[in-house]
Amino acid sequence: MMKRYLFFCQLALLSTLTAQAQFTVGTPGFFIAQNTQVFIDSLTLKPSVDFTLTSQTLTISPTPIPGSPPSIARVYNLTTPVDFTGVAGFFYRGSELNGNTESTLQLQHGNANFVSTTGSTVNVGQHYISNTLPLTNFTSLTAAQENALPVSLIGFQVKRVENATMLYWQTSEEKNSDRFEIQQSEDLRKWNALGNVNAAKESAQRREYSFPDLAERFGTQYYRLKMVDTDGSYAYSSIQSIKLASSGLVSAYPNPVVDKLQIGSQEALASVKVTDLTGRAFLELLKPKPGQEFSLKNYPAGTYLVKVETAAGKTQVIKIIKQ
Repeated sequence: MMKRYLFFCQLALLSTLTAQAQFTVGTPGFFIAQNTQVFIDSLTLKPSVDFTLTSQTLTISPTPIPGSPPSIARVYNLTTPVDFTGVAGFFYRGSELNGNTESTLQLQHGNANFVSTTGSTVNVGQHYISNTLPLTNFTSLTAAQENALPVSLIGFQVKRVENATMLYWQTSEEKNSDRFEIQQSEDLRKWNALGNVNAAKESAQRREYSFPDLAERFGTQYYRLKMVDTDGSYAYSSIQSIKLASSGLVSAYPNPVVDKLQIGSQEALASVKVTDLTGRAFLELLKPKPGQEFSLKNYPAGTYLVKVETAAGKTQVIKIIKQ
């Protein structure tokens, strides 16, 4: 069995103005087991999965991140980005507030750009702030008023519009931004990449983005954005959810369809039959799996009927348009 050890951990106070403290860990790694809280100087980490810091130097800078207002005068910087999920927090001095209202501080994390969290817990008496982060990639942590720093993402909404679930988001500023990867989940554990939307690369003005999820889904659905920079570093947005009710026993999408049609169902299927409006059969599948796709690419354009029968004997007919 492989054993994990803590190696090359060093904590030293520095006299320079660029850093108040320094923590260095070598290539063997600094291992933190899941749900174990550790203290590194005034920084606290409690990862929800096993977490290892490797070949990193953590410095604490008194230089605030510019913003309106700027961040507090305490910024934690790592040498390279890390992937972290769990509770992150830190202690600070009252003298480091730098004009921010302490009770309304939010934890901020990022790389070139910063993402403002919501729902941070602030202990004014102890000067301590923390928040639970989804899987996040960052090099820096600090605290500031919500959306005060030059964050790239200032809004993210999920709405149902006709037969699609629409994702809308807005950025106020972008630096070296490459793309947004749209991710969907039904259980907050397994995330599926639905597609990408190109970012603006460089922008100093508000920009609007959107993405349609055309798949027919049931129950509560969760969405997040993976914001990828040109250097490959990334950060995740907050998670948005929407509760979708089934419009029927089964579904067929997309509709209208050009090529592949997918049959969605909450139950096991016995058969799927495709006919035209005169009843002429074009296709019949026995015991298809829910979510199975089949091609209509070579079918003539027009209106078709998809008759679906479940293993329990229930039937439903769906009208589709072939373009």
